[in-house]
Amino acid sequence: MVNIEPLSEMYETENSYIITVDLPFIKSKDQIEIYVKENEIEIIAKAGQTITWSSFEGFGKRVEVATFRKKITLPSKINPDNVKAAFKNGILIVELPKLIERRKKVEIE
Repeated sequence: MVNIEPLSEMYETENSYIITVDLPFIKSKDQIEIYVKENEIEIIAKAGQTITWSSFEGFGKRVEVATFRKKITLPSKINPDNVKAAFKNGILIVELPKLIERRKKVEIE
């Protein structure tokens, strides 16, 4: 059995990153775990059963999958406390708000 890296896309808006992940055979949000830190997101989806498929009608490589796993390093820091996620029809959408760093003027004594 292998962990498969699911197909994903990342879009950048002015204030956030949007990641979409294709999770075939995943039926419920309860099968998905998302972990974030300031510059990284990891998505783990457990199928709950072993999924087997072969290419070319039984000829070629046979693949058995129980877990989908994706780790993405982000181009800039995000705010982990405000991440939002939704799952519908096998597609996971995660919105990661960018961390807005504030500039502070330093007074000279």
